[in-house]
Amino acid sequence: MKNRFNEMDPSTSGRGAEPTYRDKKGERISKEECLKLRKKVKVEEKPKEIKLEYGKGLAQKREAEARLQELESEKDKPFARTRDDPELDKMLRERIRDGDPMAHLVKKKCPELVLLNLGDNEKMKESGFVVPQDIPDHSWLKRRLDAAPN
Repeated sequence: MKNRFNEMDPSTSGRGAEPTYRDKKGERISKEECLKLRKKVKVEEKPKEIKLEYGKGLAQKREAEARLQELESEKDKPFARTRDDPELDKMLRERIRDGDPMAHLVKKKCPELVLLNLGDNEKMKESGFVVPQDIPDHSWLKRRLDAAPN
């Protein structure tokens, strides 16, 4: 079988023939035209799209950035730490341990607001937002406070 293929006329098998170039429609074009089209396509490439990050929330991004900044600041510090290092002392004091009976005394006095204070928003007043009457006076809505954290 191989011998028959090798003995076959090159014009019949196409061996050594020049490749044919075709455009998108399937029509034959010359080699130069094909090269021009390829260059044109490279020039007309779409600008790179903005890469959107999915799967991470804003809080996780902030925590990751804070960790990176902390690592950068740790690079500049000396390797050996003494007992009177104020930053180490502060870090150890702020650490909250599980099962600590006195942890409630060390907690931050003013927790960060979970939600924005929506009671003073002018647009809500214009749209007719009113706290319902059946909300008790001690409610966070009436006192215009932040919602309790979950």
